[in-house]
Amino acid sequence: MSHLLVKSVFLIVLLSQLLVPGKAVAGELGLAFWNVENLFDTVDDPKTEGDEEFTPGEPKAWTETRLELKLTNLARVIGDMNSGRGPDVLGLCEIENRAVLDLLVKHLNKTGRKYEIVHEDSPSYRGIDCALLYDAKTVKLDRSRIHTVKKFATRDILEARFTSGGKPFFVFVNHWPSRRNPDANRIEVATVLRKRVDELLKSNAAVDFAILGDLNDTPANVSVSKTLRTWGNPDELRPGVLFNSMWKFHQEGNAGTYVYRNKWDVLDHIILSPGMLDGEGVDWVNDSTRRVMADYQMFVSKTPGSIPRPSRSYLGPRFFGNGYSDHLPVECQLRISAE
Repeated sequence: MSHLLVKSVFLIVLLSQLLVPGKAVAGELGLAFWNVENLFDTVDDPKTEGDEEFTPGEPKAWTETRLELKLTNLARVIGDMNSGRGPDVLGLCEIENRAVLDLLVKHLNKTGRKYEIVHEDSPSYRGIDCALLYDAKTVKLDRSRIHTVKKFATRDILEARFTSGGKPFFVFVNHWPSRRNPDANRIEVATVLRKRVDELLKSNAAVDFAILGDLNDTPANVSVSKTLRTWGNPDELRPGVLFNSMWKFHQEGNAGTYVYRNKWDVLDHIILSPGMLDGEGVDWVNDSTRRVMADYQMFVSKTPGSIPRPSRSYLGPRFFGNGYSDHLPVECQLRISAE
């Protein structure tokens, strides 16, 4: 009798989900971002000023063996994303070139995903870029472009338009200037991005887009909160204001994505358009944004008072074979409406 009761309750719950008006769902997508900490090849590019340190003859002794180990470690984390299925769309930064992306995709073949690449070289003096991997079996790339910051050389902003289940959505991948640079530099990049955001919102106020990236600023910093115009409460968004789904981690104070001076900071973001919250097209699944933080990714120091932190690949010239990145990945779920 109890078995029949449980089965009946399950069927009632399932039917209630299927029959709720306006809630028909065509599917879900896993969306993620990760600063993978200096994924370089081992060859000195004579056109790039700052890549020499990642070559075999330099103090970092960046060899093919170490590159292979780094790729294996990255693939492990990426494969564990999206409940072990791997993400459908993954934004990346600190990528040197297309060659290392091709190698990473080969390491991800075991996930069963059919990852394709979106990438263009940036004018960064270190030769590092932003990129996207996407599963061509679940999303279709319609087009892509870059947005260049003209006032100084830095990483381009990568934009891609995808379609899934007949519903279009945009993804932006960012890697803003480091915190060694003036605040004005990050504000300038935010201004370039916001100009494009305003164009999209003007053409369609319900447009669906997600902004991913290591912004090198927290949700409360001017570049993110004021220039890009974001806020952390989806119920309090004014017209044109974007929802920063990482704000709750910033408020917690000990739940960031990067550790600096023994303190967590939220530098890596998933920011969503108002259209991603309207129940139509492509939507962010409520409260789905999370840090990807398995125990094996974390370094626990023996130093008294030191907090656990992402296990990095390098500290100065010292290489750690069990390292992954000095940043944690972030991910969320997107729901595709069937209407």
